[in-house]
Amino acid sequence: MHSSDRQHLVYARFNAEKRAEIRQLITAALIEEHRRKPLGQGSDALERVKNFFSRPPSYALYSRVPMREWQLIRVPVTPGAAPVPCNDTVYRDEMEAYHAVFLQHCTDLMASEES
Repeated sequence: MHSSDRQHLVYARFNAEKRAEIRQLITAALIEEHRRKPLGQGSDALERVKNFFSRPPSYALYSRVPMREWQLIRVPVTPGAAPVPCNDTVYRDEMEAYHAVFLQHCTDLMASEES
């Protein structure tokens, strides 16, 4: 086995363990904490989850009408190409939009447990 193969195996194992650890932190109370205050410092558990969710691949907000409308997009976006929304939902409240990003990450994380 090559060194790079071992590195990939170790990373895959680490990633699987980290995902399982983060899954345990996702609770109704944590989601509500984020809904109330999606930006800024949160509890230790919330900060761990947000830090994990900042790893690629990730989601972002695209403001198609600056500071008035936001849509959830998946990053990275191809250079020179327009962002493609993940769905048709348009948010008119920025904090609600940030929370939608968080919820999408939670959905993806929980779905990955089944695969």
